[in-house]
This record gives sequence, C-alpha cells and structure tokens, in this order.
Amino acid sequence: EQAYNEVSAEYRRVLRLAHDNIAEYHRQQIRPGFSITRPDGVVLGQKVTPIAKVGLYVPGGTAAYPSTVLMNAIPAKIAGCREIVMVTPATGGKIKPAILAAAKIAGVTRIFKVGGAQAVAALAYGTETVPQVDKIVGPGNSFVAEAKKQVFGQVAIDMIAGPSEILVVADETNDPAVVAADLLSQAEHDAFATAVLVTDSQTLADGVAAPAAGTGPNGMILAGDMGKPAAAAAPAAAAAAPVAAAPAAGEDVITEKPFAQIRKIIAKRLLESLQTSAQYTLMSEADVSGLLALRAKIKAQGEKLGLANINIGDMVMFAVIKALQKHPELNGEFHDNVVKLHSAINMGFACDTARGLMVPVLHNSQTMTLAEMCKRVKVLAKQANDGNLNPDLMTGGTFTVSNLGAFGITNFTPVFTVPQLAILGVGKTLLRPVRAANGDIVYKDYMQFSLTMNHMVIDGAPGARFLQTLKDIIENFELVCIAGC
Repeated sequence: EQAYNEVSAEYRRVLRLAHDNIAEYHRQQIRPGFSITRPDGVVLGQKVTPIAKVGLYVPGGTAAYPSTVLMNAIPAKIAGCREIVMVTPATGGKIKPAILAAAKIAGVTRIFKVGGAQAVAALAYGTETVPQVDKIVGPGNSFVAEAKKQVFGQVAIDMIAGPSEILVVADETNDPAVVAADLLSQAEHDAFATAVLVTDSQTLADGVAAPAAGTGPNGMILAGDMGKPAAAAAPAAAAAAPVAAAPAAGEDVITEKPFAQIRKIIAKRLLESLQTSAQYTLMSEADVSGLLALRAKIKAQGEKLGLANINIGDMVMFAVIKALQKHPELNGEFHDNVVKLHSAINMGFACDTARGLMVPVLHNSQTMTLAEMCKRVKVLAKQANDGNLNPDLMTGGTFTVSNLGAFGITNFTPVFTVPQLAILGVGKTLLRPVRAANGDIVYKDYMQFSLTMNHMVIDGAPGARFLQTLKDIIENFELVCIAGC
C-alpha cells in the first residue's frame, strides 16, 4: 500500500488503464468445459480447472518492469488461480515501487524478495517460506532461463526465453525518439542484451545515438540521454551542388506517401476480417417520409424540449438498437468456432476523421433514450475528430453502423470488423413513385440499407428478418418512441 501511494496518481492511472486493456483481452480466452452423451450412454467431455498456485518471476535488478507483473498476473487472476506468488530481486533490500503498485492492481497474493536461479528453485521445490507452485511464468536473464529449463518436469513453465535481442530497420521517415524507445525496451534488460539499428540515414542514426556513458546510476544510459547528436565531422571542401533537372512536359512524377500508423491498423483489421469470415450483403430500403416529417418538427420545436441536435442518422441508429433487441442473433462475436451473443448492445458507429476511419462504441446503448444516445454520439464523434478519444471507447463493439448517405452513396458493401457478426450500411434517401391504395401515384422518400453479415454464423433468412423489423420500426418511429423512447 505504501509503495502504491509512492508512485504518482498519473502513473497509477496508466497502470489501471493497462490492467483493464489486458484483462479485457484475456477474458476472451476463457473456455468453458463441455460434455457429450453418446447414444450408448458413454459420457465424453472436458473439464477446465484453474491452476491452484502459480509463481511469477519479475526481473528487477536493472530496471522496473511493471508490465511483466500485469501481463502474467492478470491472466492467472482471470483464470481463477487461488494463489499468485511473485518473486523479484530487491535492490538495496527494497522492491521498486512501480513493481509493487502493479502487483497490487493485478491481484498478486504473496511477494518474496528473491531473484535469480535461486528464486526459480524456491518456487519449484518450495522452502520454509516460499510455497511450491504448480507453474512458473515470467522472463529473466540467462541464469533464470537455465534454471527454468532444469526444473521443467518438476513444475510446469511458460517458456524458456532466449537473450533479449532487437533489430530495428528504419529510414529517415521514422521518429528518432520512437526508434530509441524501441531499442531501449530490450537493451535495458541486462548487460548481455543486444539492440541493433540498421539505417541508411545519418540524421536518424545521430538522433538515436547513445553516449558512451549516461546520466543514470553508474553511468546507466537513460531515455533522456538518447538522441544527442554525434560530433560533426570536419567539413569537406565545398563542391558544387547538383541542380535537379525540371521534369519534362508530360513526365510522370511519382510521389510516395508512407502509410500513417492508424492507416496500417485499419488496413490490417479489414484484411483480417475478409480473410477470416464469409461476408455477404443484403440490400433493403424503408419509407422515411414520416421520419423526415418528425425531424422537421424536432428542428422547429426541439430547442424547447432539449432535442434540437437529433438528426436522421441518430433516429436510424436508435431504430437499429431497437431492432437488435428483437434479433439478438446479430449482436455478438464469433471466434474459435464459438458464437458469443451479448445482452448488452455495444453500438459502434463509423466516423470519418482527419486521421482516418475511427469507430467509437456506445456501450450498453440499449439502456439509453433517444436524447441520451444522441448526446453521447455527438460527444464521442467530437473526441474522435479532435484526436483525443480514449482508446477504450473504441473497443468491445458488438454491432456497427456506417452511414455514407451524406456523401450521396445509395448502396455499398460495408466490411465488419472481426469478431463482430454484422454491420449495417446506411445510404442516401431516394424519392420514389409509389402506387397508393386508391391507385394514385405518390412520391415517397426511401432510405437505402446494406446489411453485411458473416455467413459462417448467420444465414440469409435471419438477416432478412432483421431488415424487415428495422423497416417496420423506421416507418412507425413515433409509435416506437411513444412505447419506449
């Protein structure tokens, strides 16, 4: 508790954020047991039970590694391990506060000040004070790796890690500070760690150059020591600079534009989605004449009621949420041949921002009124456009809506992000002639919809029924609002 309070409030906030992100990922790995009864009465099955005691080795002699604590203790906690025993070196008899703070947040049950091969032996065989564990996890230096290798069989281990090595290949388009951080992430592990940069840019090399000695204890090189320019060489005799020839008329001038990081992420996720799912799209439309009339009323009178900012897109998203409550088979995830359907509708909505496509998520949107949902959408969309949206608010989506109607697009084939099951594309409104009951031709506004689903999970008929329900809700929107808005 004392060490937890020693670290700054901001550091504790970052640790908790990391904890939540890691925990969210590992919760997806929990697998229930199963049983099968054959016609002859034989019962086959699998029972999944957590390890009783797990030992966590956390290096701490050279630097503090709270990430090691979080990434090893959290899976054990989620799995249901009754006891998580941590061993770590204590410099000067004291464990680094950052490690203890992470241990508190991650739920470590016992901590011992011991490191090296002897710590691994203590966990494997037990001592008067250190309990014997069922499995040892966590990285360490070459002596720790050798000790884990020798006790394997007496106790389970995660892996035998090799020496810390990193090779970075970069050119002048890379940020020297980021490259230096990557190199330091491995170089700080121990004296035998290897960090190599391969570059054709002298500027980048100078930007990540490490001095012979740093400003840390015993000359340790710290992050602030990196990036100090190397001494400039004596200038050579000036030579006439070549003059670049102007491109000839009609010559093709090629400009290369490297992918921004967010574009790389978008590309990777979309490619993964198309490669791991069987996507198909159903098209439909709905009469939105009543919806447009309602929007006109809201625009005229909404200021008094606090509804002035509600637009057609908000109404459609609200209708989608109502439709998903009637068709929960579209609201979920598919991963490792397991379908997970959610009671909570975590509605993602695509935002076009200066940085690229972003998809904020309205968690538990089924609990919101139309006004509450609209207000929340506006807040998240603004944060996405301003570039300060919390990454946690772009995770956990169970269904997504992408609206391109404002760009004049009628129909399109949206691509959902795995592991989600479906995405709804919203197109522009078209004015169509329709024959009324009395035989007259009248003109009505029809909005276009494109529903893309994973055919591995959802067949055409369930998707068609969802679109029919959505159509009914949109065409009777005022009644739906009266019933439960």
